[in-house]
Amino acid sequence: MPPVKKKGAAKKPLLERLRALTERYTIASLAGSTILAGVIALVLWAGGYFGMASRAVDRAANKAAVAAGLEVRRVLLRGAHETAHEEILTALGPALGASLAHFPLEAARQRIENIGWVRAAAVTRLYPDTIAISLREREPAAMWQLEGDLHLVDAEGAVIRPVSAYEYSYLPLIVGSGAPEAASGVLQAIARHDEFKNRIRALIRVGERRWDLRLDNEATIRLPETDYARAIDDLALLQAAQQTLDQPIEYIDLRDPERMVMRKRGAPDPGAAGKSGDRAR
Repeated sequence: MPPVKKKGAAKKPLLERLRALTERYTIASLAGSTILAGVIALVLWAGGYFGMASRAVDRAANKAAVAAGLEVRRVLLRGAHETAHEEILTALGPALGASLAHFPLEAARQRIENIGWVRAAAVTRLYPDTIAISLREREPAAMWQLEGDLHLVDAEGAVIRPVSAYEYSYLPLIVGSGAPEAASGVLQAIARHDEFKNRIRALIRVGERRWDLRLDNEATIRLPETDYARAIDDLALLQAAQQTLDQPIEYIDLRDPERMVMRKRGAPDPGAAGKSGDRAR
């Protein structure tokens, strides 16, 4: 007697095959759609459509901000005593009429800080219609001669701008090989003593290792290669107590930390016996 087939038993394998086939085509369809979307995106990217869409969105946002009243109508400037206002506005870029909310503050700050006089800058928004610029300017400390041209530098050796021989003539001149950065430590040490600073006429680089200072009375201060800040402090104290630099001095040698050598004009040279050694130093 043949086995009795249960109702629905023959349909089960068929249903399973149909379900598997459906899933297979669904997966293939999704994969095809993903690939197609990737191809479309690649074509759009290659054609620059994404960039164009982004710029269009930016323009629309800018217009919406301006329409809402967030338009740059004023530029406030603080701290610009030496820096030309036109130079700052040029570095700021086209601001008036632009969207205040979308104005690129950081890029503008970086451009402004590239101006020679500017030590640091801050660019901020003041809603609803103002961009505020605040500057901290460099303080001139010396003039540096480069290939026959004079440049104003601050105490850190940063070049501010070219100058003529008649400008800032009261500042010392950096003489000798080496960039002004090499003089930054000496300039900062000198800047702590106003009375002493005003008497220095030149910083002379010796052997690319140390500095001589030439004073307004033609006296020379020979600084050590290292620890020159302490030597300058000691000399400033000596001047305050005894007005040493007001005397007819030819030179003061501070290279030996244990002994200061001073020679007045017309007096025997106390270092004559060691001159050959001095030249080596």
